[in-house]
Amino acid sequence: MVTCVYKGDLSSAKCVAVDDMLGWLVRWLRIIGVDVPPTAGRTDEELASTPCLLVTRDRELFKRRKGPSLLLLTDDHVAWLSAVIKILGLSPFNTTRCPLCNSPLIKVDCSEAERAVGHKIFSSTCWRCPTCDNYYWQGSHWQGITQTVAKALIAAVKCEKLLTQGV
Repeated sequence: MVTCVYKGDLSSAKCVAVDDMLGWLVRWLRIIGVDVPPTAGRTDEELASTPCLLVTRDRELFKRRKGPSLLLLTDDHVAWLSAVIKILGLSPFNTTRCPLCNSPLIKVDCSEAERAVGHKIFSSTCWRCPTCDNYYWQGSHWQGITQTVAKALIAAVKCEKLLTQGV
């Protein structure tokens, strides 16, 4: 089964724009370090003209789009993540970004994070978002995050290059 269809020169994209229907994917891509600018409130016309790689499930938007695009054809969230990782040749976790605002996170001493959140943090790795001032650390949820990314890395997704204009 084909999981996604893509068109355009994907290597030319410096960032990834994800339409509003794929909020789960936005947060996950940011966690693994992908620059995903906010698209909330942007029209389809604005998304169609973005310089970023456009990731969507909207077939009409994909058809109108002239630049690099990825159309996801499945409801499987892990397959979405897998498709973007594989299409772009990503190495997850080289950096990480704030899942809320997209700013690159800054590593901080966990004692700083503890003071800010008001409780003990049982982690040796902590980050702070310089824009929204949220703190992040490798807590009990981190195992679930790494397991999901590991599943995405080995998932059998099939993406085909679109050679014609129809979808």
